[in-house]
Amino acid sequence: MPFSMLSRIAPSAIVPFALALTLLLASAATLAQTSFSSTAPLPDSSQAGVDTALQDALARLLVRVTGRRGAAELADRFPPATSIVRQFRVINGDSLEAEFDEPLVRRVLEEAGEGIWEGSRTGLYLWLVVNDGERWLFRPVGFADTPSQTMNVRSVFSGALSRTFEEVSALRGIEIDFAPAPDPHAVGQCAEKLWIGDFACLPEDDDRLMVLGRVAVPGALEDIEWRLREDGFWRTVWTSDATEAVHRVTDMLAGRFMDSRGPVRSYVLQVAPVPNLQAYASLTAGLNSLQAVREWQVQGAAGDELRLRITSRTAESPLREALGSLGVSFELTRTGS
Repeated sequence: MPFSMLSRIAPSAIVPFALALTLLLASAATLAQTSFSSTAPLPDSSQAGVDTALQDALARLLVRVTGRRGAAELADRFPPATSIVRQFRVINGDSLEAEFDEPLVRRVLEEAGEGIWEGSRTGLYLWLVVNDGERWLFRPVGFADTPSQTMNVRSVFSGALSRTFEEVSALRGIEIDFAPAPDPHAVGQCAEKLWIGDFACLPEDDDRLMVLGRVAVPGALEDIEWRLREDGFWRTVWTSDATEAVHRVTDMLAGRFMDSRGPVRSYVLQVAPVPNLQAYASLTAGLNSLQAVREWQVQGAAGDELRLRITSRTAESPLREALGSLGVSFELTRTGS
């Protein structure tokens, strides 16, 4: 049976699992690359190993297409991954790439009040500056043409940092590029300036976000200081590991997409307690600060409970997350579009 005829390979398929796996490993066909395919580690080649990898691939897919880190928990709303996979293949014996039933995934996410992050995504340029105590070293991770005056950061962290970037990039669906190096003769001077917060030596780029990390060697991967450049300005300083850095920027991009591209939805928001004018002022300031809330108006009050009508372009789940950041108790009910 040729691979192209295996429209679905699952435990319930007529083809025995061992034979199906053999065909997949031997086939030279490439799985169609769609936005509803995903890759996950394969624990082993047993039936249980493949089942586990398929479930993991579904969870990873949900994170990527919704733009939400916590979306993996939505896998519980779906039938078992083995029953909704269209096709899969084993890669190098240690990972599995699977394509899932797109109409079903869309339908379940819609029923769950989730949005889908459609279309192309803004990529990231990334730099890492290293201070070894005596010399200032820097380079964008991943470049093969390393000038002699710079250091390949992968050698500093034994490749762990580069693998981390690759993994989180695949999970979130964000392409990480590494900004072109300046004149090799100016490397040391540029690195020293970057360390003290002078960014003039970095190339200008208005189309992509640029993320700059700074770390001392010896140092810990979780203690990298990050800055974000957007629209020509540097902002958003935080300290985290590499995974969290990419997650934060991706969360921001996904949130902006959901806030501006989705259909306008209407909700009733009930908040309690709102006992006095100070609490009311704090609530209104919070609502006004949320990009996820397009418009709002008070519909009534009963005791210390306030009832509001709000509109949003954000899907319900990320809207709930945004409202949760206000630190108030609330109930949210969809009323229509």
